[in-house]
Amino acid sequence: MSSFVFRAKDQDRRLYARRELYVSIRREWENGSRLFFASKTHVDLLIGSGIIEKIIEVDVMDEQERRLCLQNNWYGKIVFERVERFSPPLSVQDTPLAGTRPALLHGLNLPEEQAAEIDSLVSSRIIS
Repeated sequence: MSSFVFRAKDQDRRLYARRELYVSIRREWENGSRLFFASKTHVDLLIGSGIIEKIIEVDVMDEQERRLCLQNNWYGKIVFERVERFSPPLSVQDTPLAGTRPALLHGLNLPEEQAAEIDSLVSSRIIS
């Protein structure tokens, strides 16, 4: 299955409490794909990951959610079957993504070897 990096900007509460994330970029993700969540504080961090359960397009959402998506330029919502929070988060500079320009992280498609290497660097996970 495919793996990607996604900047979960301002959505971590929704991500970990509801296991869902609104998206504005389109990639070839599908059910079973894995997203690594990136966040920027003073450095770029990988804060967790999730396995996609389903993708809900705007046209099948209720009116309130559809309005929220249109206001924020989101095309849909990803619902995860499982999400993991990395504890502690991984600095991108300590992963195979170290040479990647920060602007290119959002939506980056990861080769299977890089995803496996990132997995091996995680000390512990909090699963929800």
